[in-house]
Amino acid sequence: MTADAIMQKVANVVRKALDDRFEDEFVFDPIVIVPKVDHDGDEYLHIYIVFDGDQKRLDPNWTLGLVDHILQKVTREELPHLPSKSFVEKSEWEEIYGNKYGEFARPA
Repeated sequence: MTADAIMQKVANVVRKALDDRFEDEFVFDPIVIVPKVDHDGDEYLHIYIVFDGDQKRLDPNWTLGLVDHILQKVTREELPHLPSKSFVEKSEWEEIYGNKYGEFARPA
């Protein structure tokens, strides 16, 4: 599987999990998967989940477990290093991150 296909698979897993858990409470768009390199030189994926809605309604117990959920759906061969994630408010995305990472947005 190509790197692009793996990033798309991760975006699809995240989208489905968010839709199943939060239904119509939030608009999650875009989901942005950015390949990064950690301090040891290992490549990993960082997932930016851009949301529109009341942040207080994001269940922290559930959001903390999102990486575990991803690892249940994506193999270790596909994703050898743990991904990281950030939930970013839509306004913050547009102001700070959009120009830098917008090209990595994934339709899911």
